[in-house]
Amino acid sequence: MSERLVAIILPMYNEELSVPALRSMFERGISLPKGCDYRIIIINDGSRDATLQKVMEWAKCDSRVKVLSHTENKGLGQAILTGFYEAVRMNSTFIVTMDADATHPGEIIGRLVRAVLEGAEIALASRFVKGGGQVGVPLFRRLLSLGARKYYRLVFPLAGVTDYAVNFRAYRAELIKNACNKVDDPLLISRTFSATVELLLKLATLCSKISEVPMVVYYDCKKSPSKLKIMAKVRDSIMLCRLPKEKCPLGRGLRIS
Repeated sequence: MSERLVAIILPMYNEELSVPALRSMFERGISLPKGCDYRIIIINDGSRDATLQKVMEWAKCDSRVKVLSHTENKGLGQAILTGFYEAVRMNSTFIVTMDADATHPGEIIGRLVRAVLEGAEIALASRFVKGGGQVGVPLFRRLLSLGARKYYRLVFPLAGVTDYAVNFRAYRAELIKNACNKVDDPLLISRTFSATVELLLKLATLCSKISEVPMVVYYDCKKSPSKLKIMAKVRDSIMLCRLPKEKCPLGRGLRIS
């Protein structure tokens, strides 16, 4: 095994249509920094379609793939936590989270890991920096994304952070390990898509540098139906305002690159 292990977490809920595209992406190869190897941790979050069957078939063909399964749908937040615990158990050096709907380009993985290797503790794939963008995104989702972005930047200002909600990120594993070990302070409460924002806000108080890497999202490559529940996301976004100040990065001067 290489000196540095990258754990790639793929939360899945009813993603049977996306699995072939994901397999193909990894089979073509991902470019990681020298000395890095990777493992794929798939979290089947209580899928009701053939997701579990398809990922088990994938795991039989690829020793890098490990499948963990929730017996019921527990939401994105819990799926991410399950992946974190497994990544820490595997003594990973870096942890990458990404969506399993085939919209996140595989070549970004190496760029995110390289950003952490070069000193960041969190690296975000951003649609909103120079070189990033969105292709094939319906107008309604664009407007929703714009509104959410303005809200987060107003309420939780992190200088230089442009994409609060993206799930495509790389973390220094030690940061995740330390955060997960806080028994009296649960890392994630939200179980909806707002879990990604909550995670960023809490980890921002524990780290000194966050980097962003440009990413173009090809929404027209999405294979599965959207699982976004708008009212639940709005509710959870408002609930984030109740985070205690010591667990929220308001007023902190982070180095962003």
